[in-house]
Order: sequence, then structure tokens, then C-alpha cells
Amino acid sequence: MLDDSNAGYWEFALGAKLRMTNGNAFQALFNDFMTRVYGDDFIPIKPHGNLGDGGMDGHFMMNGTVYQCYGAENGHVLRHDYVCKKMKDDFEHARSTTDYMKEWRFTHNLVDGLTREMNDALQKIMQEAEPLGIKVRHFGLAGFRELLSKMSEADRVAVLGVKAVNDLQLERLPEEISALVKALMEEVRPVRDTIKEDPAGRVPINKLQINDIPEHWTVQIKFFLRYSQISRAVVTRSGDRKTPIQLPAYFRLKYETLRNEGLNPTQIILNLKALVVGQVIDLVDDLRDFAAMTLLADLFESCVIFEEAKKEELREVENDLAD
Repeated sequence: MLDDSNAGYWEFALGAKLRMTNGNAFQALFNDFMTRVYGDDFIPIKPHGNLGDGGMDGHFMMNGTVYQCYGAENGHVLRHDYVCKKMKDDFEHARSTTDYMKEWRFTHNLVDGLTREMNDALQKIMQEAEPLGIKVRHFGLAGFRELLSKMSEADRVAVLGVKAVNDLQLERLPEEISALVKALMEEVRPVRDTIKEDPAGRVPINKLQINDIPEHWTVQIKFFLRYSQISRAVVTRSGDRKTPIQLPAYFRLKYETLRNEGLNPTQIILNLKALVVGQVIDLVDDLRDFAAMTLLADLFESCVIFEEAKKEELREVENDLAD
């Protein structure tokens, strides 16, 4: 099982690995996960000449499950119609060529979930497969989490290419967060006079619930908050007394702008992470994303977001006539 103290770090590393792995590389990654956990009970399938792979990228012999992989570039679907058609064609190919198939799983790297179009396509395949005695499911982030929890520490390091947090990383973290803060304050500078510096109110304890932050991101944010004292110290000693106030205020403004554009919580966090990560183009080592997530978690914790939602909740309680 995963050590709870490092669960958020492995969650972060897993999400990053899945997003950066696409196409054949994603299939290879999935096969690596499965063979490390299930050994020879899982058979990776590769195309053979003109025969192809028969609509099968992997076969779990213990229960007759066939896996078909789809690795989107950067974990993002661009052509929904193509993916939905491919999903349908792959299932039909596997069904018509595999009489021992008991279950078919659409296996993907979409960390934040399927699109509505893909979900509908999968449901339609599921309905068509049921009379044939074939279960249809998908295998995504939750499946990879389960596999990761069954691995040894050495196997986790091997498949994700990262080690758990060590002292050397923590020694270098302040310097890299400092570079982030400096770059972000350059973003703030042109609009700093228009930023409302006074917080809108007390930061609610249940902010993650108020903002409907998905579990995947909640685990990460809670993990990186353990290093918030490092981020807070860097921001405080930045040399500009306004930085500790204006940087969270700018972050809050960006958050609310994205919310008002109709983005959902996952899309908002992805945009904010892109804003932070985009400032570290010169940091190409293994701490690039780590420093960005530490600062992101700290900024999220130190500014008031969705205060309107909080007030709405309070009004609902005040107007409750049940008592």
C-alpha cells in the first residue's frame, strides 16, 4: 500500500506521467504497470506485420479482460468524433476476433475524466455488449492508482521516473520557488494598482469542499500544503512588502475570472497551474512541477475564493425554517 504521508506526491507524479505520455508510449506505460503487478497473468499485445493487434493492446488471462489503449496528447482530447468512432471500431474488432473475451476496457490517460461525448459512446457500447455477455468498462486514473498502490517502492520509481521527496529536493525548493515568485510578480506589476489588496473575508476552512475541488486535486493540494511554510517564507522575504498581499490577491482575481467564464473546478485549476508552471521555463530539472505545485497550493490556501458561495451557504442556513 502507498504510504499515506506521500500519497499526494505519488498522485501528483502519476497525473504528470499520464499527461505527458501518449500514443504508443502510453500503451507501453500501461503494459509496464500491469506486468509489474500481475506478472505473466497479463499479456501485452503488439501488432504483427499486416495482421495488426486484433483490437487488443493487452489481455488479462485471469478473467478474460481485453484492454484497448488510447493515449491523448497532453491528456486532452482534440477530436471527440474520432475518438468515439475509434472506441466503437476497436470494440467491434476485439469482439469479432476474440471469443474468450469476457470484459473489454477502454484504457486512457485522461486524468480529469472522459468528455460527455466519450461517456455517451462508452454507454452505447456497454448496452450493445450486455446481450453478448461482455462487460464494458473504462480504465483511467482510478485504475492506475490501484496498480500503483500494489507496487513496491522500487517499481513506483521505475514506472514514474521519480523518487519520493528527499532532503536534496527540499534544500533546492526555496531557490526555485523564489524564481517562480519573481516571474509571477512581473505578471502582477502592470495591474498591481488595480488589485484589491484587502482580502474579501476570512479564508473558509472547508474551501476545498466549497469550490468542489475533485479528489485527485484535493489529495495533491493537501500534500503540497505541508511545504507551504517554505513558500510563505520565500514570498515574505521577496524584497517587496506588497508581494505577500498582492500575489494571493492576483491569484484570487485570476481564479474568479476563470470561474466567471464558466469553467469547472478542474479546468480552473489546470489553467492556474499552467499560469504558474509557465513561469518556470528555465527550470528544466525534476523540481519544475514540484515548485509550481507547492506555490499553487500555498496561494490557494492564502486567498479567499468563491466567497459568494460561502455567503450563499450561510444564507441558506439562516433561512432554514426546519427548526
